[in-house]
Amino acid sequence: SVTPGSQILWTTAANNVVKGARYRDASDDLKNLMLERYGKFPFYKPAPEIYEAVFGKDWKKIVRREAGYQKIEDVDLDVERRILEHAIGRKATDDELVLYLQHPNDAVGFFKFEEKFGKTWVLPPKVWFRRGGFGIGDKFEFPDASGKLHTIEIGPSRRTKDGSYMTHLGVDYHPEPVVTPADDEGEKPKASVVLSAKEIGALARMGDIRATLKGVVNQIPVAVGDEVAVGDTLVVLEAMKMLTNITADVDGKVSEIFASPGASVEIGDPLMMMEL
Repeated sequence: SVTPGSQILWTTAANNVVKGARYRDASDDLKNLMLERYGKFPFYKPAPEIYEAVFGKDWKKIVRREAGYQKIEDVDLDVERRILEHAIGRKATDDELVLYLQHPNDAVGFFKFEEKFGKTWVLPPKVWFRRGGFGIGDKFEFPDASGKLHTIEIGPSRRTKDGSYMTHLGVDYHPEPVVTPADDEGEKPKASVVLSAKEIGALARMGDIRATLKGVVNQIPVAVGDEVAVGDTLVVLEAMKMLTNITADVDGKVSEIFASPGASVEIGDPLMMMEL
């Protein structure tokens, strides 16, 4: 099952366990399904108690006001192409635009990864799942999607003056030097401080909005200067295809926004500030 089915099925099932109550904090896709925005229910509608759990006590008013087939407006492909090209810093192909329209955040991340590391998706499982590293002289042959045979041979490695390591790879019999930066010896990495859920909640009540999970910013439906009320959605985070709304715990005005759509965040990272 893929989105929206995954959001409706396993995200709902997971939330039922995590939240300790059925249908609490329902996903937008489940709400759209119950509002019949994807079409009429073929056999029967969910029970009234499910509607109340998802939409609250005023669920009947919400259904009367918002139910019905969802009409999706046409997007401006030129605008979407410019947004994509701004994100990746170069011209985009038609194929890249199509992939971006289907999976905006993941597509941008994939294009940047491919630009940095190459077309790693052609590598076979025996390379990806190799344990214990690679030895000098190891050789791998594999075909790509077009049937063309490729060869990678692990060459010698040496340490450079700055302490890094240079390894020579033979990629289709062309030498490709790969530099691996040396770890800073003697310097212990600083342990990052992770805020607890209780601390994040306390900050939110003071107008300091933090990320509640590790993921990607999917949407920020508010702007600086907007007045928001308790329960309004401030930021939508995405993790493992699950969309999580971060809502306002207090009334106030958005004064600063620190994140942007597509940005990766860790638990406790600042997202925005509100004036109370």
